[in-house]
This record gives sequence, C-alpha cells and structure tokens, in this order.
Amino acid sequence: MYEVMMIDVTRLRNVNFWSLKLPRLDYAQQSEISSERIDKTTACAIYYGLNPSMVIRFIKGEYVGESRDADAILRAVSQHINEEDCRHIERIIDQGCPSFLDFEERYENKHAVLRRGNQATFLQYPEVTAKAVNKEEKNSHVLPFRGWLVYFSPYCRATPQGIREKNGKFRVIFDASTRMTPDEIVLNDVTNRDDEAEIDFGKAKLNLLINIYNWRISYPKEVIYLALADITACFRFPRIAADVAGAFGFVAEGKYFVSTSMVFGSNISASAWEALRRGIQETIPTLSQRTDLVEVHEELINQLRWAEGNSSETELVQAFPCAINQGVVDEAGNLLPMRANVYVDDILMAAVFRANILRLLAATIEGIFLVCGRPDISLRQCPLSLEKWHELIVGPIQIVLGLSLDTNKMTVGITDDYIQQVRTLLQKWDPSRRFFNVGDMQKLVGKLARLGEGAPWIYKLMSHLYTSLAFALKSNTELLSRSSNGFKELVNQIKTKNFSGNQSDHQRHIKFAMKEASRMINKHKHKYLVNATMHEELNFISDALSENSGIKFETPIAHLIPRIPTALIIGDSSLTACGGYSITLEFWWHLAFPESVTHRTLLHLDDDKDETFISINCLEYVTIIINYCATIVKFENCKINDDPYPVVLCVTDNTSALNWTLHTSKKSIIGRALARFFCGLLIGSRIGINAKWISTIENIIADKISRLKKNINSDSSVSQSSSSTYNYSKLKQEHEELKVCSFFQPSPKLLSLIWEILLTRRCPDLSLILKLKPHDLGKLCI
Repeated sequence: MYEVMMIDVTRLRNVNFWSLKLPRLDYAQQSEISSERIDKTTACAIYYGLNPSMVIRFIKGEYVGESRDADAILRAVSQHINEEDCRHIERIIDQGCPSFLDFEERYENKHAVLRRGNQATFLQYPEVTAKAVNKEEKNSHVLPFRGWLVYFSPYCRATPQGIREKNGKFRVIFDASTRMTPDEIVLNDVTNRDDEAEIDFGKAKLNLLINIYNWRISYPKEVIYLALADITACFRFPRIAADVAGAFGFVAEGKYFVSTSMVFGSNISASAWEALRRGIQETIPTLSQRTDLVEVHEELINQLRWAEGNSSETELVQAFPCAINQGVVDEAGNLLPMRANVYVDDILMAAVFRANILRLLAATIEGIFLVCGRPDISLRQCPLSLEKWHELIVGPIQIVLGLSLDTNKMTVGITDDYIQQVRTLLQKWDPSRRFFNVGDMQKLVGKLARLGEGAPWIYKLMSHLYTSLAFALKSNTELLSRSSNGFKELVNQIKTKNFSGNQSDHQRHIKFAMKEASRMINKHKHKYLVNATMHEELNFISDALSENSGIKFETPIAHLIPRIPTALIIGDSSLTACGGYSITLEFWWHLAFPESVTHRTLLHLDDDKDETFISINCLEYVTIIINYCATIVKFENCKINDDPYPVVLCVTDNTSALNWTLHTSKKSIIGRALARFFCGLLIGSRIGINAKWISTIENIIADKISRLKKNINSDSSVSQSSSSTYNYSKLKQEHEELKVCSFFQPSPKLLSLIWEILLTRRCPDLSLILKLKPHDLGKLCI
C-alpha cells in the first residue's frame, strides 16, 4: 500500500484540481463515481498534507452548505422557537456538527478497525452498496479519495458500514457503536450529546391525532383531509464541521470516503436535525395564515391528486369536546392558525375544506424552503421530496407512519398487509410447538409490538411475552459454560470489579459484556422451551389474529389522546370482599369473595409460597375488571352524553393493580390470566379506560364498601355473596352521594369466569370472552 501511495503521489502531485470548486451541474445524471474526480480530490489532499479538512475548505460549495445563510434562517424562525434552538441552528449552519469533538485515536484502535473492514451485510450486496455510495457522492454528502489515504493520514479514520434490509428496501448504516473488544473506542463513545439539541419528534404522531380530533369538534359535518410531505435527506442537511470530517470517514469499494454531511448511525444525527425540524414545524402556523402562498407555490400545488368519492354521503363519527379539547376556532368563531406536525422528515397535516388544506400544504412548502433553502435543482436536490409529493393523494384516509388513519371513522388501524405478515409469522407457532429459538421470537415480538399502535390492548400481552422470553433465556445454563475464555474473564472482572482505568472504562467494559452476551444468545443454536404462559399468550394472540375472529385492529382516536374522562370509577378490595362505585355514572356494588377464594389468601395461608396462593393484587385487579363491566352495562342501558367513544378513569389505591391496568402483570400467573380476560373485554369496546393511583386515606368510600360487615342477624342459609346478608343502609347514610346510585349486580356468568381464573390460573378462550354482551356481565338494580 505504501508503494501504491508513492506511485499516486508521483502521478498526482502536479494534477490541476481547481475544477473541484466548480458547480456540479450534471450531478443528477451520475451513475458511478468518476475516477478522474477521485484523482483530483486525492491530488488536493496530497497538496494539503493529507488533511481532508483543508480539501473541504478549498472546495467549499455544497460540501459546507455555502449557500445557506444562518441569519436569514433565524430571521424567519427565531420568533417561533426558543433561544436554545436558535443557538443550535446558528452553530449547525456556521460551524457544523457535532457541537464538540476532541478525539485523538490510538494507532492500534484505528488499524484494528481497518483490518476488520465492513460488516458482512455490506459486502453481501455489492450492487446495493455501489448504488448507495454513488447516490451519497453525487449529492455531495461524501468526498471520495484513493483508498490508501485513511492508512497514512493522521486526520482520517474509518467506521465500519453495514446494511439494513426492511420490506425489500436497503439502507446503509454507519455503525458507530459496535465494538469487537471492550477496549475498542468507537465514534459514538466520543461524540458527546450534552450540548446537542433536545429530541422530541416522537410527539408528532400524537399531536396529529389531537389536531384531527379538534377539527372534528369544530366541524362535525365536514370531511377532514389528510396530507403528507417529506423532507429530502433531512439527516444529511446538517454538515459536519470541516475540521473533524476525517473522523466520520469510511471505506467502500476500495475507496476512502469522508462524510461531509451527518451520517445514519451517529448518536447525534437525530439531535443535529431537531432544532431545524422544530424551526420548520413552528413556523407553519404563521405561514398558514397567509393567503398568497398557494399562488406562490402554484406549480407544486397543481400537481396534487385528490381521493375520489362523494364526501356528502359519508357518515362522519363525531368528537366530544372537553376542557382539554375545545376545537380549532376561538371564542369569536375565527379559525386558529393551522398546524402541521413533523416526525423526523415526515410532515403530517390535517384540515377541513380544500382551501384550508391547500393553504396548509403551501405553508409547509414555504416552511421547508425557509429553513432548508429555496430549490435550485441544477445544483442540489430539492428539499421537498418531489418523489413523495407526486405519490400523495389528499383525502380522509392515509397511511401515516405505517398506520391507517381514517378521519371519517376517527380511527387508527393496522394495515391489512401488516396483519397478514404477522399471521404468516404466527403460522410457525402452531399449538403443538414446544421449542423456539431466539431469532424466531425476536421477529415475532417485533411484529406484535407494532400491532399495539392500532390495538393498545396488545401491549398488555407484549409485557407477558417479554417476561416469558426472559424466563426462558435464563434457563440456558450452557451459554456461559461454552463461551470463550475471554468472555468468562470479562464477566469475572465485572463481578469482582477488578478493572484498570477510570470509571468510563468500567462502564465501557460492562456495556461491551452486555452486547456480547446478546450476540451470543442470538447466534447460539440453543432451543428454548415454550412454557405454559408463553403458549397461552401466543394462542390468545393467534385467536385474535385469525381471519374469522371479527376483531379489527383499529382503535378510536378518542382513546389515544389526552381527554377529560367521562367519569371516575373507584374501587377497592380486602381479602374477603371488594367493591366500587361511580358518582358520575350513578352505580355502586359490593361483592364478597367465595370461601374457595378466601382460603387461598393470607387469611388462611402462612405465606405466598403456596402454588395456589391468590394475592391481594389479584383481588384488586378483579375489582378494576368488575368496575369496568359495570361501566359497560351502564353505558349500554343509559345515555350519559353524546360521546361515541367515552373514556373512564379507574382510580385505585393499589399500585400493582394500577400498573396492571396501564401495562399488565409480569410475575403473577393469575394476574396475567386476568389481564388476558381484561383484554378480551377491551377488544371492540367503545369505552376507553385509564388509571390513576390515590392514597388509601382518599379512597374512603371504596374502602368502606370492600370492608362491609356481614349482618349478624342474617340467615346462615343465605349465600355469602347475597346482598341481603349485608346492611347497606348505614353506608348510604354516611355517604349520601350513593343514594342516587343504582346497585350493580355482577352476573353469575361473569363471576363464574372470574372465580375460574383465580382458582385455575387459566383464562377462558378468547372466543368465549368475545361472545359476552353487556347483559351477560350483570344488571343495575334500583
């Protein structure tokens, strides 16, 4: 390689590289990287002592974003964002990224990475990598050199590259985090995020749903149009500071590339874009009030296509206002400034009337151009993705971030294609399957987690699967015994804390050990037992996903956004009985547990070691379930309000029951069976539920209900659970608010199913739960 370098130095030292400064007017047509251009960039590097930062400063142009004006950008957005984001934008435009880097790499570290080379996935798809590298080079995101430069320049290093394939599409990944030894330093170790912009793009999807809901509140009889826009190569927009660009290099196809734009895989890539993203997002409301922008961007606006169909015949599901959601018009009836929500590079929009959505689209285009620059396609890509723009069909139904949004039905759902993918995976998990490997389970869990965005009840089961998976992995005692001596020694060092070096070295060793253990588990051929709980959970999900189940993997927007609850439902449990009430819904109930249940509690067992043990947490969870059943019956029999999708807030003084309601039980087998039963009740229900903890002191009424004493004069032949054996009059005297409440009597069918779960630790089949109608759950008695 030294010989090759010497030949190149002799050949190139007198080459005229001045033409590198000229604009690349034919960049869009480039199909492969020009060898002549590589010779010129290498000649320039030779002239500047193999320092790529000097080469970048010499060429300038697109490599440093020379056309960008920080002052102009800040004039446009500074009044809409905070001072911190303004500071970041100024720094990103004038200085570059990262905010700080001081890195002197050891020779051994640098050359160990070079010897290892790129990941197998990168080498596996040479045509894909050649196309990807050409795309980055022609758009001036990377600067190419002869391959030997990285070996002999003290200003250059290399990071391994990989490829990730998803749904037939390939993306090159700059792997700045994987280390092969605990002492290896990777780029993400030294790019500190302390002075990078805050990341909050994850709020965009929820904010879009809130926006849609408020549009329907103000315009109950109008179609809400959805539209999308995409920003071209947003992570590439922030340029890397020229002085440290050599730290972001990589090797591909025998050439060395210095990244001049931020890379996919750095721990600061997202934060480097965030301030600019917020600049676009927060400028749009003001721009949406301008009436001239539709005409200004007429050429792009006229390219839009519209969904077909007669909107006047469409049945529109209504939204119900509350203190949190009050619509999109002010007290005077004027439309508030329209908003768009930016999720990384995806801009999500909603509005009624064509005129409004066109104004919002035009404002979005203008916002992109104000921050990312006016388009000059002869020199650079248009910051608005024209490919995605031409694919857009404006209408009330869109696939947004992989989810199906329907503003007519006011729902969020999983696409049919995705559901079919999950069904295909689940076919491998037939009821007779007894063993699994980690790879299969990883794929399945990843797919199932996505289902929860259209059916939140699935999240309760995901927690179960994670727990079952962790339990199964713990059983692999062979893993450590068959691991390498080096890994065993590393584990021993961690256990004994026998490290040399500082605290950061300790943390690096621990992180390496954890990742190494994860890789070992994934690569290990060990088969794990499908335990009983995992078997039941997978069967439950399979039944839910079967084509004849009738379950729609969609949920009302009303159940996904913050709202003032329609009613509070409050409950409590003791070891002998439970009860609950709702003043708003005007019901209350009390239920004594049968002896078969109480005999398995701490009233009769010394501790929780007995396999039949029923904890107070399970009994508290039963209280929540019965309270929810009472709510279903109440809404079925009485019109509370016009809200098509009410939400109730479940209040409990038991933290485990609270967590089980919001997430679900992990350790308790009974709790997990109750959770599956609860999921069955939630599926298809129009009543959403949330939960809140209160102290036992505040939970006075429910506490008294659950501890009602048996009437000493009652006939012993009367069933323990009969209301006639309890004196409820004193309770109503002490709490007059209960006098207007009807008594909820859980049905024998419901109680039979609940007692069966508590006593057998098994949940009934999903098909049986789905058949339960409101009248099967109980009745309200005056």
